[in-house]
Amino acid sequence: MTDQTRFDVTTSDGLTLAGFRYGEHDPALPTVVTIHGYPDNHHVWDGVAAALAGRANVYSYDVRGAGESEAPAGKTGYRFDRLISDVSRVIDTVREQSGDRGSVHLLGHDWGSIQGWHAVVDPAIADKTASYTSVSGPNLNHAGEYLQGARSLGDVRPRLRQAVGSTYIPFFLTPGLAEALYRRGWGQKLIETLEKRGTDGRTADGYVRADRDFTNGLNLYRANMPGPFLRPSEATTSVPVQVLTPEADLFVTPPLQLAGLSKSPESRHVPIPGGHWVVAQNPGPLADATYEWIEAHR
Repeated sequence: MTDQTRFDVTTSDGLTLAGFRYGEHDPALPTVVTIHGYPDNHHVWDGVAAALAGRANVYSYDVRGAGESEAPAGKTGYRFDRLISDVSRVIDTVREQSGDRGSVHLLGHDWGSIQGWHAVVDPAIADKTASYTSVSGPNLNHAGEYLQGARSLGDVRPRLRQAVGSTYIPFFLTPGLAEALYRRGWGQKLIETLEKRGTDGRTADGYVRADRDFTNGLNLYRANMPGPFLRPSEATTSVPVQVLTPEADLFVTPPLQLAGLSKSPESRHVPIPGGHWVVAQNPGPLADATYEWIEAHR
C-alpha cells in the first residue's frame, strides 16, 4: 500500500476533516482528489492510489462522519450545501499543501460520486476542476429527471430494474431501523455479502469499515433524499465528465448513471468489469480509465 500522509481540513461549520496524500507530491504529475461513498472511508481508494502511483498525485479524505473525520451533531450537517462546501475546501487545501495552484481532477464512487456530481455543477468548484470521473453514483437531480422520464413500456423496464436495486433506500431512511441491525452485526454482514457479487467472491484486502462509517453515513440519505427525485432541478456543468459503470453493479444501473452525460460539454462512458465496490476489488481497470480521461484533459 502506498504511504499516506495526513493533513487536516476545516469545514465551513467548524469540523475537522481528515485528508490524506498518497506518496510524495510530484509537481510534474496531475493531481486527483477522490471522494468515497457509503459505508466506506478513504481507504477504499488505497488500491486505486497504488495503481495510479507514478502517473498522478492522489489525495483523498474521509467524508464528514466517516473514518477519522469529525461528525456533525445531526442529519442537517450532511446536507448537500455542507458536502459541496467540503469538496471545495478539500480542493483548496490540496492546492495549498502541494503548492500547485492548477486545477485538480475529481474521482468519486457511490455517495462520493453523488457529491462530486453536485460539486461540479457549482461554477466555483467547476472553475478549479479539470475533469470528473464518476463511478456508481448520479447527480440526484439527473436521477429524478430520468426516473420521471418514462414515455413507453420500453422506458419503464429499466426504471423498474433500478427500483429493485434501490429497495434498500426506504430501509436507510427509516430512523433507527438500520442502526438496530448494524448493532447486531446483521447490516454489516449483508453489505459484505453483497460486496462480493460481481467480483468472483473477492473483497479488498486490508480494508476495514468502522461502525461509525455505517451509522453516521445513513444521514447522507436522510438529509438529501427524496427531494431531488420528486422535484429535480436543472444541473449542468462546464467540467468534462467520464462515467465508469461496473458491469455487475447491483444498486446503480447504467441508465441511471448515464442520465447526466448530456449535462456536460464533453463526456464519455466506459463499462468496467466488477461489482458495485469495484473501486476496492478491481482497481486496475478503474485507475487506467481514470488516467486516460485525466491525460485527455490536463
